[in-house]
Amino acid sequence: MESLSIAGRWDAYPVSEDYPAPYNDSSTWGVLPAWGYATVEETTIPELPKGALLYGFWPTVSTPTDLKLKRGSPEGHWIETSDHRQQLMPLYNRYTVTPTSNPISDLVALNPLSDSARDELDRMAWTVLFLGGVAGFVLSEYVFSSNPTQPPIHPLGNQAGLHWTLSDGDLSSAVVVNLAASTKTARVFSYYLSRKSGSSAPLGLLQVTAAVPRIEEADRNLPSSVPSKVVGYGDIDSKESAEWLASRKASKIVIVDFGGRGSALDDTLSLIRNHAGLQSCKVVIVKVGNEQKVYSMEEFIAGRAAMEELGKVQFNTSGVQDTILESVGPEAYFATKDEQWAKWLDDRHLSVPGMQIVFGSGVSGADGVEGGWDRLCHGQVRAEEGLVYKMQ
Repeated sequence: MESLSIAGRWDAYPVSEDYPAPYNDSSTWGVLPAWGYATVEETTIPELPKGALLYGFWPTVSTPTDLKLKRGSPEGHWIETSDHRQQLMPLYNRYTVTPTSNPISDLVALNPLSDSARDELDRMAWTVLFLGGVAGFVLSEYVFSSNPTQPPIHPLGNQAGLHWTLSDGDLSSAVVVNLAASTKTARVFSYYLSRKSGSSAPLGLLQVTAAVPRIEEADRNLPSSVPSKVVGYGDIDSKESAEWLASRKASKIVIVDFGGRGSALDDTLSLIRNHAGLQSCKVVIVKVGNEQKVYSMEEFIAGRAAMEELGKVQFNTSGVQDTILESVGPEAYFATKDEQWAKWLDDRHLSVPGMQIVFGSGVSGADGVEGGWDRLCHGQVRAEEGLVYKMQ
């Protein structure tokens, strides 16, 4: 979603020569970061006191981490300025102070928690899992914006120098097809998209997923003014799907691909080409993510070729957020984003029914990051599981 290169991920937290062999060999080993929270243990910044809780991009290690921070905007935001971090996109170098009514040591303790502390830990875990909802929020509210006072932003951000007009961002005459609708970014996007009203709302939302009952339950839990239909991957190009799309009388079909499985995109395009009521529709493909699998070099090259052949538009969260910060300003943007994210967290169990937080501990072993990564690689993590790790 943010298109952070593998090299960039390894460079965020370089392997230390002080690590025990063989893990001190940066040509073989690397430290993979993840989003999360950490407590300030030592500080030379008076405004950032010991005990403060920071949300941001952290290494998956259990040892202390050094950051070189400068004050950001708005208050409570800090920017990492280390030389080796400057190749990262700005999204990954922003850290925010998170108010908490409980010391983090209490929240991660194994002792029974109070109801308020348990809810606070749960909200933090969902924020980590869904990356604070940033991608889905900016895609829905700023890329697909029909507000003439706030022109829509190109999915790569304005720095890409590519045109994205008010017509491009307008969904009032469009149907949106959400491929991989049960993925985390897709759930956030669908939530905000379904809250649109009037001329800002699309004519319909077709959600394609392997978890049809769960997404249908979410639609029942959170009724909206946007008509929605949920279909499985095997039913994308069915007559029923085609007739539903055609019934929306759209002049544009926007396919947002969050990493649809197998031939999902090809099946969607085939459906459009083969139905007389859809052939005249303008088709826009926004690429957000990839199918979760290991890709061969041939598949990688074919994917690159398909981007150009089909005219796909790549989405980049950091590029869009950077543009928002320039045009709207940090104070206004983060105030809006944080307020909307708090509302999403209030509705989280309705928007993603059945999701369960599964806490692990540490790096090594079956209960640590190592075990979770192994399960992910073997397809053993169920769709309703959210893996969150306590590194202490």
